[in-house]
This record gives sequence, structure tokens and C-alpha cells, in this order.
Amino acid sequence: MNSLFALIIGVLVGTGVFLLLSRSIVRVVIGLAFIAYGINLTILTVAGLSQASPPLLTLPGPYVDPLPQALILTAIVIGFATTALLLTVALRAYQVAGHDDVEAFGDNLARTVESDLERADPEHQSPDVPDWEDDTIAGGRTL
Repeated sequence: MNSLFALIIGVLVGTGVFLLLSRSIVRVVIGLAFIAYGINLTILTVAGLSQASPPLLTLPGPYVDPLPQALILTAIVIGFATTALLLTVALRAYQVAGHDDVEAFGDNLARTVESDLERADPEHQSPDVPDWEDDTIAGGRTL
């Protein structure tokens, strides 16, 4: 049973590293998720796979240690939040650059001293900045 888990862990981590080394942002995010799944399975395997009772006082012992299960549950929640954040960043990078190739991004999105001195054209604002007429808010108040 432990050799089966070791094989599954190796496949998950190996697939995750392979996807992490690709040039697409979405593959990088999926690779990080696979590595997280492999680490969760590693924690479960290292804790021991036993047929003992759950840690309830009404059942006779010996009991299973609940700490690895709590660590894995916490890691699942953190991994889900991290994956959602990375997918949001990947979507925004795709919207800005028009492609999801990591190598093609280069340094053209980085700020330099010369780019801080340049002023944006007021006619073509960023999609993040709302384009209000006469500085009014939807409720009719002025800024």
C-alpha cells in the first residue's frame, strides 16, 4: 500500500514539475496545484496508514493521530485560495498582454525610471479607471 502511495506521489510531483517548467501561465498554476496534492498525500502517508479508531472518546482505542488530517485540511484551503489568486493574476496578465506565454512577457511590463516620467494620454485611459463625464458619480454627486 505504501509503495502505491509512493508511486502516486511521484507521478503527481513529477507532473507538477513538468507543468511548472512550461511557458503557459495556466500550466504553471496547474503544476503548482499538482505539487500541492502530492505534498498533501505525502503528509498523509508519512503520518501512517493504520486501521485504528477515529479520535472519539466513545470508541475504544488505539486512536489515529488527527494532526496530519488537520494539516492536510488547512493545506487544501490554502491551496485553493492560492490557486484562485494565481488564476486571477494569470487572467489579468492575459488581458493586458494578449497572450499567456511567460517567456514573451519579457520586461516590457516592468517600470523603469524613463517610464515614470512619461505621462499617460488622457484620451486613452486604462480599463481599470472608470471614464466618468464631468467628474460625477452614478448617484449624481460631484467629486
